[in-house]
Amino acid sequence: MDLVEYFERQKQRCERELRYADTPGFELFERTSQGEQNITAQHIQQLREARDEYQRMIEYLKARG
Repeated sequence: MDLVEYFERQKQRCERELRYADTPGFELFERTSQGEQNITAQHIQQLREARDEYQRMIEYLKARG
């Protein structure tokens, strides 16, 4: 597997997880010493940023030839 294929698969994974997160009622919680915290919005934002970074790497690698 080359780097472009790797980044394309990672981008697809992020997109798949974003579709799951878009399901009505989806919530993600993290347990901390202060109790449970809803980190749904943070998780979605991280997935979007990662997806965008993967796309930038794909474009960069393809431009390099």
